[in-house]
Amino acid sequence: MFPIRSIAFMNLYLSCVFSLGAVIGTIVLPSYFPEILVPGAPILEQLFETKPHQIIPPTEPARLLFVGDIMLARGVEWRIGKTNLEYPLSDVTEYLSAPNLTIGNFEGTIRTAPNQELDGFTFDTTPTIAKIIAAAGIDFVSLSNNHSDNYGSKVVTSTRSTINDLGMTPFGDPYASTNFIGHTTVNGIAISFIGFHAFGEEPESIVDAIKDQKAAGNFVIVFPHWGNEYEVTPSVAQTDAAHLFIDSGADAIIGAHPHVIQTYENYKGIPIIYSLGNFLFDQSWSTPTSQGLTLGFDIDAESITMSFVPISIIKEHVTLMNTDDTSKILSEHNLPLVLKISRPTIQSAATQQ
Repeated sequence: MFPIRSIAFMNLYLSCVFSLGAVIGTIVLPSYFPEILVPGAPILEQLFETKPHQIIPPTEPARLLFVGDIMLARGVEWRIGKTNLEYPLSDVTEYLSAPNLTIGNFEGTIRTAPNQELDGFTFDTTPTIAKIIAAAGIDFVSLSNNHSDNYGSKVVTSTRSTINDLGMTPFGDPYASTNFIGHTTVNGIAISFIGFHAFGEEPESIVDAIKDQKAAGNFVIVFPHWGNEYEVTPSVAQTDAAHLFIDSGADAIIGAHPHVIQTYENYKGIPIIYSLGNFLFDQSWSTPTSQGLTLGFDIDAESITMSFVPISIIKEHVTLMNTDDTSKILSEHNLPLVLKISRPTIQSAATQQ
């Protein structure tokens, strides 16, 4: 180490170093680089001051919207053939496009020549039809479900590629969700989407990914495909998995697959929405499967604000419920219209172990 013979030299040396750092910070991170030096104050007093320097949080929240199961084959495709491409989502396009980001669960595959079935359980559609959800405002879709591999791994890969080509971002996978984590930054908030397919993966398989994404400073949302179809109460397996994900560092759990609305839980200050139900499907044979929830999800530095807005699916056409029906559905599921919760101060996986 060089001998420093005078305080004056040390002041000059440190002044040069931190002036250069301030310039670099201004170029690289103009919004988040902390103001270390105060003009006019003695340099040494500032360097050894114990008061922490705060990083200014984003001024606008990240506004997300989550929707439930989206299926564009079978009866939905038939209905489009009888009407037009705009028919299924024409009444909710403005609603879907309003947030910064809209996310849903895509059930099926996409091929140029699909295998259309009216009464089967293999869901396959065309790029032309799949484009309607991108045009309506859907941005991210999960492929962590039991229908994304209806035609094998090669079609999963081509479906993922087509979704990208249509301007959407796929994340998740029927068997290896950690290989396809979705990333984005909204109003300065880095967000990771981790899919989970409970019928092709074990909950433990995504734990390390949750920890890694959390350690990287991201807001981690797990989007699981799980539970028992048509049951409004979450299974023990769902609850156990959700708690494991949160104990590993997840910031929110938003589920799909049961095709009906399931309950909400706050676990250690972290929201769990077990199932949003259907969003666009052809299960008109029951009232619960013809309804669903959309979830407005605003994230800021200190809190999460959730808005629960129900939808109806009538003849494969999606509409927002009116005020009376909204009150009825939310009351049945013990949900408020708007719920604001504080974000836990300590959320990293490392601090929870």
